[in-house]
Amino acid sequence: MKAKKKNNFNIKAVAIILAIILLCLYLIYQFVLFSKAEMETQPALRETVYTSIDTKAFVVRDEKFITNNASGTKVSFAADGERVASGDTVSIVFDSSDAASSFLKINELEKRIKHFEELSGQANFQAVNINSLNAKINGELTDFLEDRDNGHFRSAVASAEGFRDSVTGKQIATGTALDFSKQLADLKNELAALKNVKYSYTQVKSEVAGYYINGADGYESTIDFAKINELDVKDVETALASQPQSVSQNIVGRVVGSFEWYIVCAVPTDDTVNLSADKELYVNIPNEGIEKLPVSLYKIGERTGDKTLLILSCNIMNESLADLRIEEIQLVTQEYSGYKISNSAIRTVDGVKGVYIIRGNLLGFRKIHIVYSNDTFSIVDNPEGETDYIKQYDEVVTKGVELYDNKLV
Repeated sequence: MKAKKKNNFNIKAVAIILAIILLCLYLIYQFVLFSKAEMETQPALRETVYTSIDTKAFVVRDEKFITNNASGTKVSFAADGERVASGDTVSIVFDSSDAASSFLKINELEKRIKHFEELSGQANFQAVNINSLNAKINGELTDFLEDRDNGHFRSAVASAEGFRDSVTGKQIATGTALDFSKQLADLKNELAALKNVKYSYTQVKSEVAGYYINGADGYESTIDFAKINELDVKDVETALASQPQSVSQNIVGRVVGSFEWYIVCAVPTDDTVNLSADKELYVNIPNEGIEKLPVSLYKIGERTGDKTLLILSCNIMNESLADLRIEEIQLVTQEYSGYKISNSAIRTVDGVKGVYIIRGNLLGFRKIHIVYSNDTFSIVDNPEGETDYIKQYDEVVTKGVELYDNKLV
């Protein structure tokens, strides 16, 4: 009888102990869930941010007018930003619009004939690497989309034509039979008929070498290029507030004689503390879709007032840059690359700045090296590739309480 009571007591004790263990496990589980629910994380991803001075700027070039008194329909023979030599034809003035249309049509037909002749050559012999051709097609498509999105329409047309030709080349290379004889015959007949028509025109030539820009905008004489070193803040502000002068009807275009041209602006003096002459910088011009245009800090004016003169020099010229004059710019003064993390993630442990990351079900502390910080985020990196520093794709804890190394989460 006593043995039976003792067995019952042992069973009850074991049951109680098991119940207590289960309860403890349940409480731990609930605590872990609660802790994890209170946590927020973000992956450590590499980003580049920059500090910039936002201002309005005036573009100064060494511009010389090309004039001609011929009346009629003008057709540009050189693209904006194109390099021309002295004596090169930059424009043709036709007596009538019909003559100008015929001239443009002849150019178009000659271009198309050349295109189909090149494709015919590919049809007769085609030995290419398909992988290389695919890469070329993808690159040309990407170039077209970027040019279109940035408003570089002349470049977009060239990219689209290259894409078209590469796709056709792939068709030929993979066995598609293409015959261009009829297209060539029709185009050559049309070209011959147009060339039989007589029309008169006047060629307009450049008297100097440089970069050609079609027409004029009326700001060419606002700031004298030869007196660039004599500018002050007042001169820049006057230029930015000025109105364009009337443009003569006989001005065909301009030639920029100097390889170097200037962007001038007046910025808050406090923003120039870390700037020095000859420093290499970048300029963004958002309204024109221009990013990271390399410039050199040609001159800094006297830092005696609220505003300081900056003169930036550039030796790059193309279609997008040729029409710049009064622009809103971002002068990029510093770039910072690293892992962008929220400031709420940064903690100090034993005098060392770092972050907690989640690896598996445990927390771990990782050191950081801060290269840039503002009110909301910081750019941090791992200076020596050490194992106890943050790494890319680490899950960084941005919100949480009672964080410590090896905590179960």
